[in-house]
Amino acid sequence: MREEYLTDSGYSRKNEGLTPAAEDYLEMIYRMSHEGGEREPVRICALAERLHVSPSSASRMAQSMTVWGYLDFKRYGYITLTERGIEMGKYLVDRHETVLSFLGWLTGEESLIETERIEHYLSRGTVEAMTRILEKEKERSESGGQK
Repeated sequence: MREEYLTDSGYSRKNEGLTPAAEDYLEMIYRMSHEGGEREPVRICALAERLHVSPSSASRMAQSMTVWGYLDFKRYGYITLTERGIEMGKYLVDRHETVLSFLGWLTGEESLIETERIEHYLSRGTVEAMTRILEKEKERSESGGQK
């Protein structure tokens, strides 16, 4: 059976219903909380600065993600990731790095803007396929280009 064409909003979200904006917040919170090698709490002002949004916008999103079970956050406090948030945040960072690397392999240059635009719409299966292709290409290049 052939799928029907819809507008973008007509297709279901791939990552547990998170919007692209929520994914960006969670990805950045994960990055910031793991910068020192250990899990660290994240301040709203620092998050807002990194994402170039207002602190009130960052606070609203953090409150929503707390309700959804990804964060522990009390107004004016620190943000910490729940186990669910850690799992999803790690996936989002890995997905980002995979897409960025794949586009670099495909075009010869990594494009952050293009990565940011398309990463939200890829299924886990597509990201896994991209990872396999990159791994095979790495093995091929390490063996001197022989298949």
